[in-house]
Amino acid sequence: MMNDINWSCEFSSMFEGTVSWKTIDENGFNRLVESLITRLYHHPPNSNVVVLDGRGGDGGIDIAVYTNGELEKIFQLKYFPEGFSGGFRSTRGKQIRKSFTAAWTNHAPPQWILVYPANPTRGELKFAKDLSIGKDVEISIMGIAQLDAELARHQDLQSMATRVPLVEALKLAAQEKAALESPSDLAQRAAGLHSLSSGRSAYWDVDFHATSQGITEILRAKHPRAAELEPLSFTFSVKKNSFGLTKDMQRVLDYGVVKDISIPGEFIEDFQMHGPDWFGQRGAVERVELIAPEPLLPAQRVPVTFELLDEQGFSTAKHEGSIHALGKGEKGISFRANFYEVVTLDAQIPSENASPGQFDLRIKFAHAHISMASKAIKFLKDISSDMSLQVSYDGRKIMKALTTAKESDNENDALLPSRDIQLLVDDLEVLENKLGTAFRMPSDLSHRERIMIRIARLLAEGRATFFPPQTSLPITLTGTRTDELTTLMTSGGVIFTTHPAFPLEIQDSKFNFGTVALYHPNVIVREAQRVREAFATSSAGGVKAHLDPQTEQLFQVFPVISDDDEFPKPVPWNLPDIPMPENYLDTIGPNSTD
Repeated sequence: MMNDINWSCEFSSMFEGTVSWKTIDENGFNRLVESLITRLYHHPPNSNVVVLDGRGGDGGIDIAVYTNGELEKIFQLKYFPEGFSGGFRSTRGKQIRKSFTAAWTNHAPPQWILVYPANPTRGELKFAKDLSIGKDVEISIMGIAQLDAELARHQDLQSMATRVPLVEALKLAAQEKAALESPSDLAQRAAGLHSLSSGRSAYWDVDFHATSQGITEILRAKHPRAAELEPLSFTFSVKKNSFGLTKDMQRVLDYGVVKDISIPGEFIEDFQMHGPDWFGQRGAVERVELIAPEPLLPAQRVPVTFELLDEQGFSTAKHEGSIHALGKGEKGISFRANFYEVVTLDAQIPSENASPGQFDLRIKFAHAHISMASKAIKFLKDISSDMSLQVSYDGRKIMKALTTAKESDNENDALLPSRDIQLLVDDLEVLENKLGTAFRMPSDLSHRERIMIRIARLLAEGRATFFPPQTSLPITLTGTRTDELTTLMTSGGVIFTTHPAFPLEIQDSKFNFGTVALYHPNVIVREAQRVREAFATSSAGGVKAHLDPQTEQLFQVFPVISDDDEFPKPVPWNLPDIPMPENYLDTIGPNSTD
């Protein structure tokens, strides 16, 4: 009987969840308090907690709290379960005074808090308060009462501290595995729960996982006829005027699911799960998600073709994509197909030819191969024209429709990318062919990067053009001081020079654009003083400098195709979103012809 009473008392005490401060060891005390202070005050970026390791060598800090970068509090941890009164006053009092003095001398904190696993006596409180005499600091003690109060608000920390007594109590009850004492216990318990849930049905298994956000259960058929032998279903209603959700649900019923649909619980009414007792329930839900099937594997993908026909039924263009997802509903099929890495098409094809179909396009050029982007633009142009469209799926003609050119205030159809994107694709496609390389569509381009691509295209085609504003010409001195160089270092002047193997970098690769000539009517040496000093010490050979324009006119660049004295007249960039600077044609390079 006594054993029963003792066991019951320990078990009851354990579930009160309080920490045994008198028996906790120093390492456990330090870890628990450090975790608690971090939980209370570490909220970056506004406040940060720094826990220092190695007592005594820290200049008086155990735990520091910084607010907006400024030191706000220092917590000094002392493992004094008996406090520091009576026989402990002399030695422990000296330790506390030494720690405070070090903290004040080195850091002058606004607040200093002494933490130890006991409730302070009046004498201990007075001792601590007296440390602040003559100093602008607030001193307090955090003892058992305050520690218990704060830990009660953070049950996970309290559980960590009471875990050992829990293990011991469960061992007494011959349930040590329930305490998850060894590394394999969690897996064994989870496997046991899975086995228990699996035993509820001969046809359905339940996979589950737990997170801090809740429990997720996934039903998996054990039997190929599970849906027939033990049917499970759920029903719900979508509230009217639910921001298009009603339309989405009707599309799912008519043509199946090819893309995920998420319905927030606030728009759901009368949610019920129908089936055996272990499954059926009703009530509010946080969210219903209709998940599209996994994308088809490459070997499973089915070709889909869009063929454009003229008035006489002759083919004028044909584009082939591949179906990545397929669905089926009461009215017909739906599929998601990809064309040329750029166009994703969601199609709804009715079973009866008399009913209209629907196509929704999503267009994303970023990162597509330029050859694919070029084909995608042609595809979009074709389906934007007034022509007949024949859709074939897996070699079977499933739909014939009439495409309609949409009216738009813009010069391009609404389906097409902007004129600048079309020109960028065209520029990079020309460069691919000229340079024998492959490019991808960039996700972002600065104005300067875009201009340099156009310059590269013009040079590759043998045309002259202009460099963008704020371009300087880097030079390397030979060590010989010429009259021309002297003029460029003083008042400035004309520069006309040739550059063999002219380099331009495109998408992290450097290309040789051959010999070019560079011209500007008025440049000056940026580092003139340093160049003069180098000549004065006969060390100018190899010195690098820059020629900067003294006017708003642009550097001109000419391809040198032959030894003829005439150069082609520079042409503007003609980029729709990047205008040429004013007066860029005021002075044209020497011997330029149209």
